[in-house]
Amino acid sequence: MIEAQIENFVKQTIRELESYLSKKKKNIVVIAYYATYRSQFGDLIARLKEKYNVITVVDRILNDAFEKSGHHNVLFPWRVVSEQGETYYLNADIKGIDLILTADQVSYEEGRIDREFLSKSAKRIYFPHSLIEPTGASDVFDYICVPSKLAKKGYEKSLKGKKTKLLESGYPKFDKALRNYRYTPQNTITYAPTLRYVSNRRADINLYAGFDNHMIEGLLRHTDFHISYRAHPINFQGQHFFYTLIKKKWEQESRVSFDEQLGNDFCNWSDFLVTDTSTTALTYSFVTGKPSFFYNPHPANNILTQSVVALFGGGGGLYAAF
Repeated sequence: MIEAQIENFVKQTIRELESYLSKKKKNIVVIAYYATYRSQFGDLIARLKEKYNVITVVDRILNDAFEKSGHHNVLFPWRVVSEQGETYYLNADIKGIDLILTADQVSYEEGRIDREFLSKSAKRIYFPHSLIEPTGASDVFDYICVPSKLAKKGYEKSLKGKKTKLLESGYPKFDKALRNYRYTPQNTITYAPTLRYVSNRRADINLYAGFDNHMIEGLLRHTDFHISYRAHPINFQGQHFFYTLIKKKWEQESRVSFDEQLGNDFCNWSDFLVTDTSTTALTYSFVTGKPSFFYNPHPANNILTQSVVALFGGGGGLYAAF
């Protein structure tokens, strides 16, 4: 039964998407399957709309700015998981798509979001979510936008011998954050750890949750700032059990708040940013010119700390690694 329902849905969606294709303009499809990466394109889609026909494709309807950014928005998830836990992968070969843009890294999951997903002929461009690390270093893309010299070195090493071309093109999300930066003092430190609770080891999960609580306690005890806890979007969108526990613990503390807004508005009112390995610190400091403080609570999470040391010569300046 579910196979027939999925087949009908795919056919209907193909017809819908095909009806939005232009015969007069080039057609660009922008895929966003993780809500956290919808902001990676900055104002690029609005600029592309001036010359091209732009269609956004999502796996859930949030009625957000991204879904309204193109000429049309289409719901077409890359997979469906049944109540019994069975996974069904969706795909299509839609004629007329000229270019596909994505900031997601789902190409490695079962190999289903590959260079033939949605179209066998369209060119594909990947927008990294990191300013310095070679995320999404895969030959399923024809081009990868490179936001920094450090990232370029990483991609050249990871993609050695592959046909993927690197485009030195900057970071749209940063450009938008910089244009929208309007500092309004609120005496606030943003604490923004990276993705949590994905380990299969309960010991690791307990370590992260415990460290987050200790960090909030320490910042409250040793500073007069308000503390804004900015979890990774995947954690707060899914209301992970450990995240909800942390929210419950601090709900009566007037100096602690929880920032669940996508984008970079937090730059406008944060005096400092504290993180472990989240690359949002790079965007924050480059936009504001203010310090980001790094720490390393777990030996496995030292990639960004090493990158910061390589980039800034061991801390100082805008960054303090510790």
